[in-house]
Amino acid sequence: MAPIPEDITAFLAEPHDSREYRRALAVKLALLGYLYAAISEMLDVTPGFISQAKKAYAQYGVDGFTLKYQGMQPYLSPEERQSVLDWLQDQQEWSVALLQTHIETTYGIVFQSQQSYYQLLDEAKITYKKSPAHESSA
Repeated sequence: MAPIPEDITAFLAEPHDSREYRRALAVKLALLGYLYAAISEMLDVTPGFISQAKKAYAQYGVDGFTLKYQGMQPYLSPEERQSVLDWLQDQQEWSVALLQTHIETTYGIVFQSQQSYYQLLDEAKITYKKSPAHESSA
């Protein structure tokens, strides 16, 4: 049996997300010589999970156990968002196109969805409605 590296022992002694803890524990058990089938059954993980955790540990150390995805970051910081809302309220006229241009030129951001622009207008207490499609008289 190989001795367990101190960094894994220290990682397991600290509070972590259960998924991170499971990765570290899977690697620890693998290093202790447990078969992947036994680890899979004990931790309710797949052999691929164990293999990936070991690979991540070999490459990054205990940082390989941590979750990389921390949620999607908002495009505008809270301060930038407030600045846009203030800007909107200072405008005499507005449109989604004008708002889009302002955000792109000021912050270098283009939202993927038009809904994001409408949400900003709503937050700024600006009422809007789509104009009806003009019918051509033939």
